[in-house]
Amino acid sequence: MSRTLLAQRLQDLEDELQDAFHRVQDRVNVLRQDLVEDMPAEVGTVEEDATQVSDSPNLLEDWLLKEDVLSIPNEEPTTLSGDALHLSAEMLSGHARSYLRLNSHLMELSMRAAESVTVFRKERMSTLSVSPVATVSPRTRQIRNVAAQLSTELEKCESIFKVFPPNSTFRLIWDFCGISFIVLDAFLLPMCIAWGWEISPMPPSSPTFDNQLFQLFAIVSLVFWPLDILVNFNTAFYTQGRVETRRSQIAKRYAATWLPFDICVVTIDYLAGLLVQATEEQTTDFLQPLRSARYLRIMRTVRILRIVKAGKINVLLENLVISLGRQWLILAFTVGKMLLVIGAVAHILACIWYALGDTISQERDSWLQLAQVGDAPFQTQYIHSLSWILLTPSPAPLEPDSNIEHTAVLVLFVTTVLVIGSALSILTGTLNEIRQVNSERSKKRRELRIFLQNRLVPTELLMRIMSYADYKMTRHSPIAYDTTLISPMLEAELATSQFGSVLTSHPLLGFISSMYPSVFAECCRSLHKLFFCEGEAVFDEGSMAEKMYITSHGKFKLTADSLQSDDVTFDDDGQYFAEISLYVEAVMHGYSLNTDSFSEVFCLSPADFAKVLVHSPICCTMVIEYANEFITRYSTGPSATQISVWHQVEREQECARGACECNSFYLEEHVDHRLDLETLDLSYLQNPVISSMTVGIKPNDPKASPGENDSQQSALPSPAVQLQGGVHDGVGLTCMDFVASVVRSQETIEDTLASLREAFVELDPEYGLHARFSDTKEQERAESAILSLIAIVRGDYRMYTAAQPQQSRLTESQWQHIQELFAWTAPNDEKLLAVIFLLAVKGATKYRSLTRQLPTGLHRQEKAMNFILDTFPSAVPSAASLGSKVKKLVRNLLRMQGTFSFAQMLQGENVPANIRDLKEAIQPHGGEELLKFYVLYLLGFMSGIAGGKGSRFMTQGNARTTLLGLSTLQHILEQDPAPLYWTYIHYRGLELGRHAKTPADLALLRLACNCRVQTSKDLEALQEAWDFLTGPEQQQLTKNLLADGIATRAVVCEFLPLCLERACSNPFVKVSALLQVLVELLKAVHAAAEQGDLIVTVDLADLAAFILMVRNSYVFETCLARATLTMREERFYVDVSQNNWRRVSEPATDVILLASSVRELVHKSRKSDDANLTAEQKVLVQCHL
Repeated sequence: MSRTLLAQRLQDLEDELQDAFHRVQDRVNVLRQDLVEDMPAEVGTVEEDATQVSDSPNLLEDWLLKEDVLSIPNEEPTTLSGDALHLSAEMLSGHARSYLRLNSHLMELSMRAAESVTVFRKERMSTLSVSPVATVSPRTRQIRNVAAQLSTELEKCESIFKVFPPNSTFRLIWDFCGISFIVLDAFLLPMCIAWGWEISPMPPSSPTFDNQLFQLFAIVSLVFWPLDILVNFNTAFYTQGRVETRRSQIAKRYAATWLPFDICVVTIDYLAGLLVQATEEQTTDFLQPLRSARYLRIMRTVRILRIVKAGKINVLLENLVISLGRQWLILAFTVGKMLLVIGAVAHILACIWYALGDTISQERDSWLQLAQVGDAPFQTQYIHSLSWILLTPSPAPLEPDSNIEHTAVLVLFVTTVLVIGSALSILTGTLNEIRQVNSERSKKRRELRIFLQNRLVPTELLMRIMSYADYKMTRHSPIAYDTTLISPMLEAELATSQFGSVLTSHPLLGFISSMYPSVFAECCRSLHKLFFCEGEAVFDEGSMAEKMYITSHGKFKLTADSLQSDDVTFDDDGQYFAEISLYVEAVMHGYSLNTDSFSEVFCLSPADFAKVLVHSPICCTMVIEYANEFITRYSTGPSATQISVWHQVEREQECARGACECNSFYLEEHVDHRLDLETLDLSYLQNPVISSMTVGIKPNDPKASPGENDSQQSALPSPAVQLQGGVHDGVGLTCMDFVASVVRSQETIEDTLASLREAFVELDPEYGLHARFSDTKEQERAESAILSLIAIVRGDYRMYTAAQPQQSRLTESQWQHIQELFAWTAPNDEKLLAVIFLLAVKGATKYRSLTRQLPTGLHRQEKAMNFILDTFPSAVPSAASLGSKVKKLVRNLLRMQGTFSFAQMLQGENVPANIRDLKEAIQPHGGEELLKFYVLYLLGFMSGIAGGKGSRFMTQGNARTTLLGLSTLQHILEQDPAPLYWTYIHYRGLELGRHAKTPADLALLRLACNCRVQTSKDLEALQEAWDFLTGPEQQQLTKNLLADGIATRAVVCEFLPLCLERACSNPFVKVSALLQVLVELLKAVHAAAEQGDLIVTVDLADLAAFILMVRNSYVFETCLARATLTMREERFYVDVSQNNWRRVSEPATDVILLASSVRELVHKSRKSDDANLTAEQKVLVQCHL
């Protein structure tokens, strides 16, 4: 019964599902019918034949402009220069993000550290942020300059009386001098008591050579020991495993230990000297008995107690010798110490024996009279005394009834035996330890030799292996210690003492060592030492960079397959390589590092580095900020194939220095007042004398403080000095004078550049804005852009193309088009002045050390420039020469640049909606005048983005695309955005030899712009990849590529051109596979985006980095299944995730090959279904005007 009821219910459910399916199908048919009826008649129906649709002359009528408004010179297709590939990175500069990403370790730490340091960051930003207040008054600026000078002087004074580390070189030398004085005291004082000598700082009564030496020793001793007290007050000490540098704690510890003893001994020294002087001046006074009773000599014997302090120094010297790792040094130190102990004891006993004999001889004959040395010279008496101690005669030649002498002989003999026996025992123990170490090494060496001989290893190879084994055993001790004997903190400090000097040469790690010593100690502890034989590879070119390497010992050679004649050999100078591997998930080595001898290399892995940072959130935050800046600098630099091997190493080191110097934590500790916006004042450079004298003068300190600069300025000659060509009646060359006289003159490039630097002080090569922030590349771009604009004004074709190679130089017709564009902008002197000013100063807003001083939310270049013009006009004094009308144009232009990217338009990245936004930004703020001003600015800016004296970038290939884009902007106010945009895409297709006939052709051409297609052959390869897709995949991509963002939702994929470029160069990632991944991604984005969003931005930077590194086709094709799509800062981010990065180099196993075959069969089946359709399905998208 129950089964029948269950079957009935299942049947009812199936009927309901069938009814629902039929209703949905009917609804779809109705919608399809409505769509067909609403379409224009000239378009045709969905079932129309593909050939008829393609031949329809009116199919693109609503897509393109009806008039040929873009008059572009007809040039023969040529290959674009390499600069075109970096167009977006150069132009987006402040907006572009690196294609590399933080690795999973740092990403996890950044989130954890962010929660821990929220309060700290808020407090720090509140103190760093500059409030948008009025300009700082000159009086306030002067006070701040004086304060900066005073603080500098105080720092210099403090540096004189600094606290010395306990194991510093100075402290070791000072202790060595102290122990030398102690040894001399221990040697001389017993002799002074026995023979009655006087060691006094006062002039001796009989000035013999010996007495003068004693006087000098007494004077030096009286000066040294009081200074020793001062040094002890300034010497740090270890407490609970850390170094205590606070002076108050140092004073407390010294007062509780050695200070009372040192004061007592120094006081006795000075009192003894005063008593000697007093007894010499008053011979009949009551003080004379003190001298005759030898009280002064007995008082001086207290100084010998300083020998107790020698124990501490002995431990330091012993540890120093052991740390050197040389067995012969350890043995020599032990033998020398024992001989010194035996000699000191024998010396003291000899003096006692002589003094005893001298005292007895006053009453009766002693051993001195029996040995007949009672009246002998000092040397004879001392030698006989020492002989009695070391070689006691038996029986002793003494008087039978001299009980005191006989008792003394027995005591001295026992003491001598005990001392010498103990010393010999210690020496024997040291020899046994060394012998044990040597026997262990000999055993291992013997076992290795026997193993190689049994394996019949060739003699040459056996000798090489044995030589390497000897080297490794010499450099690395085979004896391990018990780790339980050393705490983790002490182990870290031990590692710091051994490896700290290796890491401190690195900018970041050196900064960590001074600010976070515990973190630095753990970094040293995490280092691993690797040994290599001659000719071995530390890492190979093209391999995955998984560790940071630091060379330590040996000879090394850098090579690169692409630069075989550019090998570099260097010795062990502590060079570091592959630092980028600590911060990113996956990156490849651009060159090979090989050894030319037996060598040592230290390495640090990303996982170990992350473990070190996890316990210090503040340091972790600093490192992550540094890592982001390092990644940006590393990824925006020139390609590895464009520079030599050593230049690649220097570029990595420059990235490290630059990232460290612009780090906010670093800048807080290393305040450079020359870069402080509140005190930054370049107006003094507009003085005619200074502006001419600064040319060719280099300051001693490029990081000098404003006060030091002021002193240099005051030392300059008077204004009466005759200057070259820039001064007229005592007035320097002003900005307007430069535009009026120099711009339209026929001066050479060198003279024009000199006048430019004189008029626009921000470009001064020594003291200007770019020079202060040490960025010569940005200054070169600014000067190149201005010189190129001047060449356009003059109509000087040679000056404009002076930096271009002959084979790709700008053509005459293109030059004529540039001249027509320039004439259309109708510039006057004020507009030229404004454009030159913008080109000169706008690049400075890229500097992190400058933008970090601005309030939050004003770090973008346009906003930062506007804020500096309002709040810190003295930093850009050339702005004062701009008129009010032109200033308004400048500000409107800066605001407008925040809404539109010309570089994205050239690459087809943006959509018609972006052109609409630009049009809406221009119309209410100047209209055509602002548009012409913008085009004039782009003419200069685009010409200078690659630097050079002239335009290195605007070659024949690059000019074709750039001029087409500028011509498109000319008509932005009079034409509708969508037809204007697609007309630009249409003309890009004509340059590649493809005439668009259908909207699908426009979609393919836009994809070609994204892919940076340069020739018709490249377009054919892209067409093949397109044809590889199935019909639904092509439809999905076409819909997205044709979406305008005005009436239909458009997905803007940032870094898609970079993804396509890398897919072309990576054999494991084909363009067709990337397009398939893109289709899946678009579906996910449309599903996740909100309904009202017409423009959805997706950041593909992480995917671009993954495409560069992946070495498995199947892993890439299925990467989205392991990736995540997250919304941050009003845009979607594709996070490839750790699961994908772990499989980046996964080999092609049988399972993967089987899965790839299944995917291929499924794809072929879908393509077959598309071919069997009765009519080809198309996507018909209506253009909304």
